[in-house]
Amino acid sequence: MPVKIINVSRHRCSLGEGIYYSARYNCVFWVDIKQQLLYRMDYTTKAVTATPMPEQIGWIKETRSGRFIVGLQSGIYWLNDDLSCGECFLQLSDEPAGNRLNDAKTDQAGRLYFGTMDNSETATSGSLYQLTSLNENRKLHKVDSGYVVSNGPAINLAGDRLYSVSSATRTIYTLSVDSNGQLADKRQHIVLPEYHGYPDGITVDSQDNLWVACWQGHGLCCFDPAGKLIERIVLPAPQITNVTFGGPAYSTLFVTSACTGMDDDALNHYPLAGSVFELDVGVTGVAEPRVNDN
Repeated sequence: MPVKIINVSRHRCSLGEGIYYSARYNCVFWVDIKQQLLYRMDYTTKAVTATPMPEQIGWIKETRSGRFIVGLQSGIYWLNDDLSCGECFLQLSDEPAGNRLNDAKTDQAGRLYFGTMDNSETATSGSLYQLTSLNENRKLHKVDSGYVVSNGPAINLAGDRLYSVSSATRTIYTLSVDSNGQLADKRQHIVLPEYHGYPDGITVDSQDNLWVACWQGHGLCCFDPAGKLIERIVLPAPQITNVTFGGPAYSTLFVTSACTGMDDDALNHYPLAGSVFELDVGVTGVAEPRVNDN
């Protein structure tokens, strides 16, 4: 499988995450959680800029009106036009002080799903939330709990199945989603064996297959809708963190990685750890819907 690596070595991420492609701006965004940085790469020129954030940042999403929001440690914030952090939109006052926002995805109705996690990765204090919209009629629902690290999530093509990742237990769950956004019927869908590492960020392709970033697994796993492993891709970095399709035809798979916790010997062995990778995996993806703010 051909692999094209983006040259971002000058911006090696301690904990790269939150990869997102904006078709409107033809740009790829990702974050470095530990360094509190938001990265933006022009897809055509490959020029990269970094914008500091006031807290640890987990993700960036685009709204239907064309604005951007980010998930910081304490809540959801608007971005200003220059991508600097703006006003707080939603603060999670009920979350434990040691928790932070972690990962997010938007469904076809514009509902935002995002998880929280224990920053020390020990307590089962993480939860999964659903934010119905960003307008005045918005409602915030805690739809699942008991996670050490809530990761993913992702939504299938039909919009009636939500995938939710419990990284610490190597488990990917499914929940049914009805037309009103009600979730039910949580089931264990995939348990990664130890040699594949821990499931982290996930995305769905145009064939409804699930792509999984494997932390300490040196690559990606792809599963069909029934949960059967159909492909395994090895990458030159051990800590793979997130994945999304992008580019004008959604034919490129973008993958983030991390170098946190790696000693000098490991970094010498994996000099591309912390980089962002571009992959041609022979299938296309689909655009992530934008968050409803109408």
